[in-house]
Amino acid sequence: MADSRTGAAPCPCCQATAWQSRWAEFVVCQRCGLMTVAQQTSTAFGAQELQRLYGPDYFHGGEYADYLGDKSALSKTLAQHLRAVRRWVPPGNRLLEIGCAYGFFLELIAQDYPGSVGLDVSAQAVEYARARGLDARLGDVLTTPLEGRFAAVCLWDTLEHLAQPRAALERCVALLEPGGYLFVSTGDFGSCLARLQGRRWRQIHPPTHLFYFTRTALRALCEGIGLEVLEFQTVWVYRRVKSALHGLQRLRPGSVLGRLAVALLRGLPGWLLNLDLPLNTGDTLRMTARKRT
Repeated sequence: MADSRTGAAPCPCCQATAWQSRWAEFVVCQRCGLMTVAQQTSTAFGAQELQRLYGPDYFHGGEYADYLGDKSALSKTLAQHLRAVRRWVPPGNRLLEIGCAYGFFLELIAQDYPGSVGLDVSAQAVEYARARGLDARLGDVLTTPLEGRFAAVCLWDTLEHLAQPRAALERCVALLEPGGYLFVSTGDFGSCLARLQGRRWRQIHPPTHLFYFTRTALRALCEGIGLEVLEFQTVWVYRRVKSALHGLQRLRPGSVLGRLAVALLRGLPGWLLNLDLPLNTGDTLRMTARKRT
């Protein structure tokens, strides 16, 4: 039976202080359903720790089989996000992407949204993006100086990585023009699949994923920092077959599914391993919010 804890640090989303233990290493806010790592503190990782977490191994053989090799699938997912952005933000405006990685989204928006900027903590990823003429900058959202304001700030699969999500989004709000938009995609901890799979849910993997948001938690967070939530949508995600199998063997080592993934990685032909599959398991969401004027 999970125990309850009170008097702890307030929830970064709803500011409640009642938490419940979950699977030993996590706690869940009893008001909004946010889950976070039990030992999570309010201080961000240092620069050296961030470079260790998000160095070359993260993008090749760690959480990703081959990030650059996945460009086709990742770009298809990002193109869907871009269609959502276009519904609200006319071309010609500047966008800011937090967690731009190798710059795949910056490439997609370069023509319609000139002057857009990307920010990432991975030196290797930023170097790659800058070599392709993109305005990618090394640093974190809390401390990196950025000039001017933006019509929209985008965090695609990034918010769950941040040690201080409330402070990060407060900075995003400060960087938005009046009436500007915030776009966030992240795992949906309140989804049916997340509830069904429990600790085995594929999106639970600290220390890179520190927070697991419900729609209630995201709404509470946004409304508490001057944003109006406009919509939530369930997202289709494209995955390369090879990467999907890599993730399965990494998250389920030694299990029947993990061993099956290893066998398929060894036995399937290359053309099949490189296919991009559209998936919608209902556990990834996209939120659109607007800065109150």
